[in-house]
Amino acid sequence: MPTTAIIGGGFSGTLAAVNLTRFATTPQRVVIINSGSPFGRGTAYGTTRSEHLLNVAARNMSAFPDHPSHFFDWLRSRSEFDAIDDDTLRETFIPRRIFGDYVRGLAAHYLGTADPRSSVQCEVVEDSAVDVVPRGLSASGNQGGVVMLENGEPIEAESILLATGNQPPAGLPGASVLANDRRYCGNPWKDWHENLPSDDKHIVILGTGLTAVDVIVTLRNKGWCGKVTAISRNGMLPQRHFRGIEWPQVIPDDGQTRSLKELVRLIRQDCERLRGASQNPAIAVDKLRSRTQQLWKDLSLDERTLFLKKYSADWNVIRHRIAGPIHDAITDALDCGQLTITPATIQSLTAGEHGIEIQMVDREGSPKRIEGDLVINCTGPKSRFSDSALPLYRNLFDRGLAKPDAMDMGIAVADDFTVLDTNDAPVPFMRAIGPILKGTLWESIAVPELRQQAYLVARSILDQEPVAVSNLDTIEYCI
Repeated sequence: MPTTAIIGGGFSGTLAAVNLTRFATTPQRVVIINSGSPFGRGTAYGTTRSEHLLNVAARNMSAFPDHPSHFFDWLRSRSEFDAIDDDTLRETFIPRRIFGDYVRGLAAHYLGTADPRSSVQCEVVEDSAVDVVPRGLSASGNQGGVVMLENGEPIEAESILLATGNQPPAGLPGASVLANDRRYCGNPWKDWHENLPSDDKHIVILGTGLTAVDVIVTLRNKGWCGKVTAISRNGMLPQRHFRGIEWPQVIPDDGQTRSLKELVRLIRQDCERLRGASQNPAIAVDKLRSRTQQLWKDLSLDERTLFLKKYSADWNVIRHRIAGPIHDAITDALDCGQLTITPATIQSLTAGEHGIEIQMVDREGSPKRIEGDLVINCTGPKSRFSDSALPLYRNLFDRGLAKPDAMDMGIAVADDFTVLDTNDAPVPFMRAIGPILKGTLWESIAVPELRQQAYLVARSILDQEPVAVSNLDTIEYCI
């Protein structure tokens, strides 16, 4: 019985296992190696807080590209949504913990033993994968590899899938000596909110992205009334989802490769046309969603680097929007003076007598200092992979079995998700999906892209041709 070892039990890894079960026609064994976050939920959907909402409307959150209404249909089975009509429910931003219930429910249904017709045996191992060792050819002619675990017995597999998700948060200068200081939280996904300072104190959030928004919304939900300062280089908060209109794509789908300069010109022109029509210019970016990966792959390395340096901050703010109730809470915090946004570059963190001192440089190049009674690192996952702190990737790189992609934002893969070794040769038994493909695909962190990857990689592991599914535009604004 061929074995597939999936390293990572979050959304991507779980859905890959589910799809293996859905499509397997011969006996298979699937082993999911899960570490840290709850199996089937991962970091994003492991939250237990009701105020943490999805950033995508229910209509776009199906786990299956071949069943686009699956999540909506599942919501209809829950009594708390009975009073909401279909059109409204499709546009509702559901709590992330409920989406975690959905994914975990899929795992229980497809990966369990209730269906006697299933030809797949699945098990979940709670451990950390620290290495992969190639093995010799088996009797069937497959090479495969051995997944080495931190605590358990090695797992031999004909296919290995890397679905490890985002790296842990990047460290900040001086943060290492604050690891045991209760006034500093280096991981915003832990239960930092269980021991909040009193309302006359000051909380400093490092970052102004989606994770920072989670923190601010939780503070308000808990009724904490102290002052909050959020610091980031760009000083920009995520924007609100909106109601838009039908709009043509500005970049012709004619098979031509366009330079970054031309893409910028076309998109800016489209944004101006949208403003002239009293419409949100974000429509121009959202309409590119189905083609963003190919546009990114067509750029040269220098163009991708320039995009990250010059345009990515604006792109991310336009692209990764938040639900209306979340945006309202952030706006209220700003309007009442509770929340202050400070554009600056963080230089260092030090433990002071009364709080954590943050040294920074503002946009004019002037040094500034601020002190927080609680400081929370929301700068996001570490992006560089060449110096990854994860033993699995350090060992894979040392073995030459994998290498960072050209942007050093993930690992290098071929078009079919096969991992490339240091000589750019495919490693036949090892594939990768999820956020670790961001350097290769750019758009590789949201459910519409991840579900497609999980679907395709399962068919590839089973050596099956993908079934054609309708490629509907993933429009995130509401028409």
